[in-house]
Amino acid sequence: MPSSSAPHGRPVPAWVLPALQITALLCLALRAGQYALAADATGGVFPTRLDIAWMSLLAATVLIALTWTVRARLAPGAARGVLSAAVLLILVLADGGGHLGFDIPALLLALALVVVDIGPVAGLLAALLLGIDAAVGHVQIGSDAATIVINALALAVLGTFGAAIGALWHGYQQTTEDLAAAMERQRRMADTQKELVLAEERARSARELHDTLGHRLTLIGMSLEYAERVGERDPSGARAEIATARTTAAEAMVEMRTWVRALSPVRDPDATGLLAINAIAESFRGTGLEVSVAHASDPFVVTMSEDAELLLYRAVQEGLTNALRHGRARRVCITTGRSEQTVRLEITSDLDAAARESLPEGPLAPGFGLRGLAERATALGGSVQARRAGDEVVLSIEIPTAGLATAGVPAQKGGVR
Repeated sequence: MPSSSAPHGRPVPAWVLPALQITALLCLALRAGQYALAADATGGVFPTRLDIAWMSLLAATVLIALTWTVRARLAPGAARGVLSAAVLLILVLADGGGHLGFDIPALLLALALVVVDIGPVAGLLAALLLGIDAAVGHVQIGSDAATIVINALALAVLGTFGAAIGALWHGYQQTTEDLAAAMERQRRMADTQKELVLAEERARSARELHDTLGHRLTLIGMSLEYAERVGERDPSGARAEIATARTTAAEAMVEMRTWVRALSPVRDPDATGLLAINAIAESFRGTGLEVSVAHASDPFVVTMSEDAELLLYRAVQEGLTNALRHGRARRVCITTGRSEQTVRLEITSDLDAAARESLPEGPLAPGFGLRGLAERATALGGSVQARRAGDEVVLSIEIPTAGLATAGVPAQKGGVR
């Protein structure tokens, strides 16, 4: 039996259509059983009209089951439409219509699928066909005019109801597909915007590298050139310039290590939980930054989704990066903790004289990195705040424990992977 009712995007749960189809087939089998019992009660050597009816319905049940199975394996298109129309025709020929009974669920479902696979007009024509078939069936058995009209109208109305169900199904399906397409376009736009922001961030980083390292390398070149020029007549002055060049080169190397560590922090891929945070902190200590980690309590003992763990990892990376690049910090303290309601991470860093002059008191304007953290935290029901408090900058992240296993990923315990 088919596993989904939707040609694209699965707009309804996968079990709905198979459940309806199985129910319809059971109803057909019950109708065949009714005819078989009635035929057995009448007796007789030769097959009667009831014998033909129950054998036809039983054969139709098997054939429709096979047809619906094939339909489920086809892509949306003309082939599906042909199979759905064939199912409706099989039902009409097998039972002759005109008798309200256990075959009605199969008729309604067949009409709905005709609308889904072909269109509303086809569904209305099929409903009219049911009414005509009912009239013909009652004429053949000699029913009076009133019975013919009433049964024909009843089948036509039921057929229209089935077509309406199919139209609603098709409309919901189409709306869901349109929504999925719109979400995909939005995602692509967001990806494009992210790439533009990243390109801007890379360009800004390149300018800063040029201004800082480029200036230091220029000084080194000037010192060495001067030492070479005055080496013979002023050896002590040349040695002093060489010492200056050596000091400047050492400063440039520290600056380069700082940038490399900030842009691509080292992390042990096997480290998890608090070990992962400690590993990130250790990688930044190679820049000359004094990083301490204090765990008031272990936040990773609670069940945590990969998104929540990744947020904590990114927050540590972003806090240390900003402390190096913007605050020119010398000391940073990372504190983790949890309560019954929240998991908390706080990163506190000091400021040098220039940063104290440029950074205002209170909340800081978020850059690309902080905006990304805020978006991740909001998705988990949490918050991110960066503020200057005196001579320090504090980056704090809070996630409610109710949001730790959300974001559509399986919850798990442990650290960032």
